[in-house]
Amino acid sequence: MPRVVLVLVAGAIIGAIVSISVGEGGPRAIEIEEGEEVVTFYTAIPQEGRRLGEPDAPVEIDVFTDLRATNAADFHEETVAPLIEEYVRPGQALINLRHRSVGGSPVSLPAVAATIAGEQDRQWQYADLVLRNLDRAGAAADEDFLLDVADVLRGLTREFETEEFAEELRPCADADEGTECPAAEVPRADDELATELELTAEPAIVVTGPGGSETLMNSPSLEEARAAIERVAASP
Repeated sequence: MPRVVLVLVAGAIIGAIVSISVGEGGPRAIEIEEGEEVVTFYTAIPQEGRRLGEPDAPVEIDVFTDLRATNAADFHEETVAPLIEEYVRPGQALINLRHRSVGGSPVSLPAVAATIAGEQDRQWQYADLVLRNLDRAGAAADEDFLLDVADVLRGLTREFETEEFAEELRPCADADEGTECPAAEVPRADDELATELELTAEPAIVVTGPGGSETLMNSPSLEEARAAIERVAASP
């Protein structure tokens, strides 16, 4: 076979491999994993904006966390996810995702991205994917990473509009002074509330029910959270 033909064939094979690896969202420096597990986990649980669960549930749980922090990823896996399975899915509680920035700006780009995803009622899936892939993203948890997460969510649900998401996220990722980012108002208000509650830099939860309200700071354990829920669920 002439050398030029071999070169063309090799080029075509390489092009096909690149095309498969790139997909709809462009090349990925970080492969987003566990997408199917995340989508399956939240199936059939009502969701709107930051809220996950039935709106008339007797107990309300507010989770304050920073989507850039590895301890937040551990807290989500060890405490938040079991609470969702045990209390939110059966309708005993609803849970709200509130964003806490523990360093630098009071608003982080991952928090803004999750808020934007919440406009399509996919905030919890989006935030969960960010946290599960945080160890691979590391310092690269930037706009490209956040767009890749959106692409994966789109590929799995076919109901997530990535173009709308990207259009709203892009100006928020622009570091130029004076750039407007309407979606930043929600996480900014969350951070102000966390300051008002005098929360520490660690993940925290606030549990409210008929029996009152309790604030648990410093990455409370699942057992501590369960005990608080049972106490506030009891009528005074």
